[in-house]
Amino acid sequence: MIDMKKASSLTVNFLVLTATVVLLFILTEITLRIFTPNMVNLRLMHKPDGDLGFRLVPGFEMAYRTAEFNTTIKINSEGLRDHEYTRERDPQTFRILALGDSFTLGIGVDSEQTYAKVLESMLNHDQPAGGPKRFEVVNAGVDAYGTEQEYRYLRELLGRYRPDLVMVGLYSNDVSDVMGGIPTLPALGSNRLYSIEYLRGLKFLLKKSAARDLNTELLEIYRDRYNPRFMSALERTKDYLVKIRDLSAAAGAKTVIIILPLCFEIERSHWEVRGYGHLYTEEFFRGNMQKFSDTFVEFGKQLNIPTVPLLPVMRGSNALPLYFTQDVHWTPEGHRLAAETIGAYLSKRDLITQLKRHAP
Repeated sequence: MIDMKKASSLTVNFLVLTATVVLLFILTEITLRIFTPNMVNLRLMHKPDGDLGFRLVPGFEMAYRTAEFNTTIKINSEGLRDHEYTRERDPQTFRILALGDSFTLGIGVDSEQTYAKVLESMLNHDQPAGGPKRFEVVNAGVDAYGTEQEYRYLRELLGRYRPDLVMVGLYSNDVSDVMGGIPTLPALGSNRLYSIEYLRGLKFLLKKSAARDLNTELLEIYRDRYNPRFMSALERTKDYLVKIRDLSAAAGAKTVIIILPLCFEIERSHWEVRGYGHLYTEEFFRGNMQKFSDTFVEFGKQLNIPTVPLLPVMRGSNALPLYFTQDVHWTPEGHRLAAETIGAYLSKRDLITQLKRHAP
């Protein structure tokens, strides 16, 4: 015979346990929405892609607020952090396509403050004599993209935007990105629960970083000697840059490499502020932290690919701060200095005066 009193007690305990779990879930959801909206929203801003690993979600919009900046990230209908573009090209418009990672996307600044859009504004304000009537700089930056993904993305974008010039933003962790391969982003669920997406995103980040430590991710490119695996990735990175140049040239577009400095390359204080000062000496900073820039400047010379190293200009600039204190990205001043340097280089090298012939 069933003990009704015992059965009733079990039912009550089960209901209490269920209610507790639901309450904890609700509290977790509320806590994440209040204290970690950026991490979850950045996760929701991306969707899996079979070729690229992941891409930006068309139409996505988020507020990105920290103690250092308050911005809005809005993705257009074609998956770019930019305004909408028509399929028709004005034959008198010179169009530049900017590829890159989070620096090009513009983490920490508004869309019009990114170096791509500041460059566009500058070129339209100071148009070269006898050149195009108008300039457009299409921001195709995607945070966490490496050079292989940028090459694959370019194959998709060339026919859509038909640029006259392709700019490739090259950052120091791009070699490590090539070494690690294109990551696979876990599929989003049908819901928008922060707790679920937080765990999915955390799992993805832990998996991605499991094979990397700080030294590999940030500092391997600056060492005196490379291990065979890293050297192979370095050569493959160069190969992808050549592929970008050749693919662009086949479509009638020129290519320019923009070497984006890591904040640790600029001055020693960035190491101290972020708690990494103990890793390497002042001697290492002075002797090695320009190696990434020097390596790809020499590569550009050998392959005859125009290359803009931003490190010398940023090291010598008084327009501080160029980088946020806690976040590793550029401030609006950093983006403006980058745009000014790129614009001056393009004008000096006569890379923005001639339009290619576009098919109607």
